[in-house]
Amino acid sequence: MEASTASPAAGAIVAALARAGTGLMFGVPGGGPNLDVVGAAEAAGLRFVLAHGETAATIMAATSADLTGAPGAVVVTRGPGLASAVNGIAHAALDRLPVVVIADTVADTRTSHQRIDQGALGRSVAKAAVTVTGPPTAARAVATALAAPPGPVIANMDNSAADEQRPRRMEDGVEAQTLRAYEDMAARAGRAILAEAVRAARRPVVLLGAGAIPRTAAVRDALNGRGIPALHTYRARGVLPDSGAEAAGLVTGGTMEWPLLSAADLIVGLGVDEAEMIPARWDYAAQTILVSGPGAPPARGWFTGATELSMPLTEALDVLAAGPEPDWPTDAGRAVRADSARRLAAAAVAAPGLLAPQQVIATARSCAPPEIIATVDAGAHMLVAMPLWEVPGPRLLLTSSGLATMGYALPAAIAAALCMPHIPVLAFTGDGGLGMTLAEIETAVRLSLRVIVVVFNDSALSLIKIKQKPAGHGDDEAVRYRPVSFAAAAAAMGAAGVAATSERELAAALADALARPGPTVIDAHVDPAGYPAVMDLSRGQTGRRFVPGISQEFNVGRR
Repeated sequence: MEASTASPAAGAIVAALARAGTGLMFGVPGGGPNLDVVGAAEAAGLRFVLAHGETAATIMAATSADLTGAPGAVVVTRGPGLASAVNGIAHAALDRLPVVVIADTVADTRTSHQRIDQGALGRSVAKAAVTVTGPPTAARAVATALAAPPGPVIANMDNSAADEQRPRRMEDGVEAQTLRAYEDMAARAGRAILAEAVRAARRPVVLLGAGAIPRTAAVRDALNGRGIPALHTYRARGVLPDSGAEAAGLVTGGTMEWPLLSAADLIVGLGVDEAEMIPARWDYAAQTILVSGPGAPPARGWFTGATELSMPLTEALDVLAAGPEPDWPTDAGRAVRADSARRLAAAAVAAPGLLAPQQVIATARSCAPPEIIATVDAGAHMLVAMPLWEVPGPRLLLTSSGLATMGYALPAAIAAALCMPHIPVLAFTGDGGLGMTLAEIETAVRLSLRVIVVVFNDSALSLIKIKQKPAGHGDDEAVRYRPVSFAAAAAAMGAAGVAATSERELAAALADALARPGPTVIDAHVDPAGYPAVMDLSRGQTGRRFVPGISQEFNVGRR
């Protein structure tokens, strides 16, 4: 389609996205205005990627935003298209990813066919719902998605009205100056509070959240060699490399981090978003200080008793770097992480002819290059994959952190392969999550992407099965599927498919997949028997076990 035939709104939203650096557009278009947007994107040099489902397409757009920093873009049709995209929009909202969801509208006011209140639907999960009629409203939609904290915006396309014109007001500049003055004052006060706490602390621990990713270099400069253990949220993994002495593992709000945090006398969060944490009490005895940059979402009291400071993270890092030598044992962070890995490995159980989930992760990590991008779906396997998969840098281990939605790993892997074509991508998914997105294997085949899908196949929703027992439910019909050969399903769609029932078979399949230019699905037959022990380590009382040399020597108790 020539650019001149596109509607004004379509050309405007594409131009606004292109100016912001967007290079990919995903979606499942309908007719009419949707095709105008696709045509305008083609004319502007944006690549359009056809997906099989709107939620998958929106997750692809969100992953593109995560990896590139430019706003993600997804095209959906009116009514059912936008409704189907809601889960992906919610994922982008809770992981603070800028995505513009371009939806056409029902122009004829005389009909109710496919007509829903798209503005209300969009505002329930997105930052805003904007009606785009021309350049000003298109620019506002993109700017709103990028503004801190970033997130998804619904851009409803409407050619029936003139575009709004909002001239710059004198008050705008005055308000900006006032805001900067307030931020400077808050930063000075925050620096004094943090400095006093750091001076008094003997055993500080740092929590690194998603907000620390843009400051990775500064974090490494300030913390490498300082002996202060640092825990990472799921999204922050790799800010400190896992090979470093300070990298102490994960903080999720569960119990595996308990031995370290219960031994601390100061906990400093850098860029931690409460959406990254599971619902649980935060009742550590140590003083907790949360540092977030201007515009970051507040913790809203989830961290009970915490002090929230708004200041640049680089200033907080300067304070930490200038603090006294910590009184932790040598390599305390590495010791805690190694102990967690040992406990997870000890929970591995596998009947003959089956793999333990821990074996799958360990084998894949030993076969894959360090720089590979891994995506992880929600499910029981995630509790093994996230702590055991080692990464040298940020944005190399991706998961749906805030929403924790199933059906994430494969669409995210497709987007990662498009954004980083010279890096192999590995998707870890359960059979439930892959069942939700199975058709996207065809997308990977059609695009000739080097995506390796490893499915933990146990014919069940294993995490939900574990949760049945405390609730007194034991109905297998609620959590079990019939056996499915995902290798055969992949082959039917043109991908390479192979089953693996041993570490040797898995290693061979991974070696072949890494050498193959197109997608591979490895159907790993796993034994779920060890998942309850993994769940207890991550969320239960077993996770509170003392770590020799850490907890026994330094434990200061709980509130």
